[in-house]
Amino acid sequence: MNRWKVFAKLVLMIGIILTLTSCGQQEPVTIGFVASLTGSTSELGVNGRNGLMMAIEEINATGGINGRSVEVVVKDDKNDPQTGLAVDQELYEDGISFIIGHMTSNMAALSIPFVNSKDMLMISPTMSATTLFNQDDHLIGVVSPNSDQAVIIKESMVKNGGGKKVAVIYESQNLAYTGTVKDCLAKEIEPLGGQFIYEEAFLSGANPNYLDISQRVLNSKPDSIVILASSFDAAMFCQQFYKQNNQTPVYLAAWSMNNDLLLQGGQSVEDVEITSLIDSDSQIPAYTSFREKYLRKYGSEPTFAAVYTYEAAMVLFNAMAESNSDDPETIKKTIIKKGTYQGLQSEININEYGDASRTIYQYVVKDGQFKKAE
Repeated sequence: MNRWKVFAKLVLMIGIILTLTSCGQQEPVTIGFVASLTGSTSELGVNGRNGLMMAIEEINATGGINGRSVEVVVKDDKNDPQTGLAVDQELYEDGISFIIGHMTSNMAALSIPFVNSKDMLMISPTMSATTLFNQDDHLIGVVSPNSDQAVIIKESMVKNGGGKKVAVIYESQNLAYTGTVKDCLAKEIEPLGGQFIYEEAFLSGANPNYLDISQRVLNSKPDSIVILASSFDAAMFCQQFYKQNNQTPVYLAAWSMNNDLLLQGGQSVEDVEITSLIDSDSQIPAYTSFREKYLRKYGSEPTFAAVYTYEAAMVLFNAMAESNSDDPETIKKTIIKKGTYQGLQSEININEYGDASRTIYQYVVKDGQFKKAE
């Protein structure tokens, strides 16, 4: 009889230990990350993924979100809206309600209606098409609208004595981004007597004839050339302009502000002016610490995509911890209610629609490096 009592006590103790152990092992928080990880726009997505992984490592090192570790499922949207929708659906079917991504504005047309219909929440680091702003939807952004970039480009043109006769080359697959920057820029230069004297679209990844397009641009005799494209495509056009001894100033939007521009463009991108979403010279401790860790981990300077994705993740994690909820609608309301977040370099102000406004900078390529324009 005593033997059975000892056995029963032993079973009871084992049960208590297992219960306590299971209580300590809470289910992880699983989020999705979706971006273009292959093709000509992949640097944007790869850098974004790098920034996200740093955010996850940091939050997990400090105990996770209310004791729950964070895990991520990574998907490649290939910068194709149909593929993007398909991988969003896969995440939903796997029970994932939060997506960080997408990175290019053209993905919004199919992805935003889907997340709206499924009551998911998308936190986008870099989708900045003006048409995405002031909408009551399930999208939170940490990037300013394209109209802000257009203002910076216009001001640079005026400073350099141009902006009257402008030629524009723009990528057509990501028209949600390039088209809105282009339209906003046209409105900005019109009061100054400026106009687009030539514009041409091209499709990235479809072997565009960079030489022929660049020749047509130069034949229009502009006083300013604007390229709205990825860093790779922008570099290819700059190479052709360089070969033709172009002396007309070239301006790029923030999409091109990636390391590929310098690596692929070389000497041809010297003196090119480019809108930047980050201050690469920032000495703010939070940013310098992030930069040092990023350099050690990935061997290259962090781009705006890395910084903004890190910040997007931290906005999400902060709201999850504060609300102690996994409900997307609750998280959305928590983010909007707080409104102001401290980013790595400056404040991120998020309005009632979940849209952000923040500082934008102008840079120029000098000696193979991005330097802040004076």
